[in-house]
Amino acid sequence: MIITIDGPAGSGKSTVASELAKRLNCIHCDSGALFRALTAFLLDKNIKKLDDNFERLIKSCSLNIKYLDDIQHVYVNDIDYTERLRDIIVSENVPFFSTSVVFQEKIYDTLKKFAHNRNAIFDGRNMGSTVFPDAEYKFYLDCDIRERAHRRYMELHQTDNSISQQNILNMITQRDTTDRTRQYAPLMIPENAIIIDSTHLSISQVVEAMLNAIKNKAID
Repeated sequence: MIITIDGPAGSGKSTVASELAKRLNCIHCDSGALFRALTAFLLDKNIKKLDDNFERLIKSCSLNIKYLDDIQHVYVNDIDYTERLRDIIVSENVPFFSTSVVFQEKIYDTLKKFAHNRNAIFDGRNMGSTVFPDAEYKFYLDCDIRERAHRRYMELHQTDNSISQQNILNMITQRDTTDRTRQYAPLMIPENAIIIDSTHLSISQVVEAMLNAIKNKAID
């Protein structure tokens, strides 16, 4: 069984997916972690252009998902990048690299291989529209952009006192534009997806709404 949860940056996809996975006793895979890990890897290589060297590195590197004590880790060339996924410099550069088809396809191929013979929940921007269009259950989690910026600020402010909520809002606005307008696999509401607006809902309320939707569809 594959469940997808798509939505814009900061809408709560990963948190909801994690809680839903616990309730359904299945694996949660955060696709955004792969985008961030691969970005961190490219930054380490001082890549600043989407050129032949960039494509060579992407095609030749290994990208793997492992779970240690039920926590998702992402490895590029056997190096664990998990601790760096929320670095500001990584967040700032993900939109740039994400415009590359080669970059995206590297991640999508990894996710598809990982999903084989697994019961899992995948969250991201286009899990239900591009990566798993035949998923049994699809959700699109929306949220007001200012609420998304506030949530991300509260998350990042714990480890970085220099970040401001306005900076977060600017980054999310830029990310929304990039995600929705990129030519390949843009952010969109997947066909037959159930739309949930989480602006005024708690995590538990969103999870319950999803569980009810899954139960009702199973009955139908």
